Amino acid sequence: MVGLPGRGMHLGIDPLSALFLCLLAPQVVAAAVAVERKSVTFWVFVLGMVLALVAADSFALILGFELMSAASWLLVLRGDRRPDGRPPATLYAGVALFSAACLIPAVFLPAGGIAFVLLLLGAGAKAGLAPLHSWLPRAHPAPSAGVSAVMSGGMVSVALYVIIRYAFIVFGNAAEPWWGTVLMAVGAASVLIGALRCLLEVELKTVLACSTVEHMGLIAVGLGVALRARAMDDPALASLALQAALLCAVAHALFKPLLFLGAGAVHHATGTTSLDWLGGLMRCMPRLGVLMLVGAAGMAALPLGPGFAPEFLLLHAVIAAAGSGGVMAWIGFAALFGILGLSAALALAAGVRVIGFGFLGRPRSLHAAAAEEADRLTLIGMGILAVCCVLVALTPGLLLRAMAPVISEAVPGALPQALAYAPLPLALLMAVLAAVAFVALRRFGARGEREVPAWNGGFGKPPVWLPFGDPATQPIASGFAEPVRRVLGPALLGRAGLDPGERYILAPLSRLHLRLTRLAELVRRATIRQRLAFVFGALVMFLLALGLGQNG
Repeated sequence: MVGLPGRGMHLGIDPLSALFLCLLAPQVVAAAVAVERKSVTFWVFVLGMVLALVAADSFALILGFELMSAASWLLVLRGDRRPDGRPPATLYAGVALFSAACLIPAVFLPAGGIAFVLLLLGAGAKAGLAPLHSWLPRAHPAPSAGVSAVMSGGMVSVALYVIIRYAFIVFGNAAEPWWGTVLMAVGAASVLIGALRCLLEVELKTVLACSTVEHMGLIAVGLGVALRARAMDDPALASLALQAALLCAVAHALFKPLLFLGAGAVHHATGTTSLDWLGGLMRCMPRLGVLMLVGAAGMAALPLGPGFAPEFLLLHAVIAAAGSGGVMAWIGFAALFGILGLSAALALAAGVRVIGFGFLGRPRSLHAAAAEEADRLTLIGMGILAVCCVLVALTPGLLLRAMAPVISEAVPGALPQALAYAPLPLALLMAVLAAVAFVALRRFGARGEREVPAWNGGFGKPPVWLPFGDPATQPIASGFAEPVRRVLGPALLGRAGLDPGERYILAPLSRLHLRLTRLAELVRRATIRQRLAFVFGALVMFLLALGLGQNG
């Protein structure tokens, strides 16, 4: 009675959908416990994601995906409070319509290159992949913390699920190597742009949204390597790359909602999320600070963190893929390896920046100095995600074994490889060494306190007339990113004044960024009638192309 005439609507769960349902459950529970348990629109949003994951036919998938988009747009519209005159809800509506216009024909077209490109445009726009990523840093920070957490951890995961479902399972037999190459190129651009903007932005929620773009790019690179290897009949490499992509998706779906919930608690306690006006929160909000440290370890891909094992596997997959072709493959994968290495360094700097300037040092404002600990429900919700992050960080090998049916479903004939990284023994060894060092310091260390100069880390005793210390000795987040901003900021932000050598390298990137910004502005200013006309025209053109492809 529901669905297409004569076909109905079918639901079902297989290993791939079960994995993403397991990713969705903890973040929904955490967001509901912390903030959103009374919001009807939030639960409609969750229903749309669940329906998209359990769909067993194209109609049910599109219904769930668009229900998710509509509910998330209402949530963004409800939290749309931008003083800069650029409402993110309007831009988000345009991107959602563009995604629908590409995704609807993609899932009904026969397997082929056109269907794959439309799939990548439709689901990639929702996942925040470049060059359709500009809406994400604006829209994700707009709603409340619980909605931002599930949007950044759950909604983008559903979009990735659609790409994996159709590229590897539905279209898998028709896959060609250039599909993986396109996906790797899109992922590399997302990684580089997201990592750079993550280091340049000042607002905490915008920093986390840009980090989402980076991690979606990492997952896309892994999926691209796996798709290319599958098309070239290399199941071992495809299995390794797909393991990296799925493990990265698992880690991101846990630590990113944790960080967004923490950002919401910081905003509630201080009235701001600007890193330039925070500081000293580790003393005022110690429990929240410890939980944010767990999330920042995943964001920065630190060893013994949830984000390290996925990047470890991904780098190994890129190195292995370099030997699967000729000279051009070596050159391309060497460049990709360099981009991944640069993004890892930038992500580490961004994680240090979030914790160092947001939670350490001396408070930079009266609101930060008077902040109180987050409420109990928020800490419980964040604690659920933190425990899951620790489990993923310490037992990635067990998780990969549990994902073996998913790997076998996406890559027939693949044998998932064992992970050569064992974090649990390393964690036990570090715990023993820390205990020995603690006992030695208590037994032989000097007792008492001593004062140090004010420039020694900013913790010296401040004068009476400067309660927050000398501003010259308190670095700010903008100054920390100044070297990167001077070199690469003009290309990303569209500023003039480049040197001739810099202009030769960075001017094309600046022009591309300017064109994408103008396109986003046109989408934002378009009326609802114009957007619906675009969707209708696009569907007519796709149906016409399908009819010509079927001999009229």
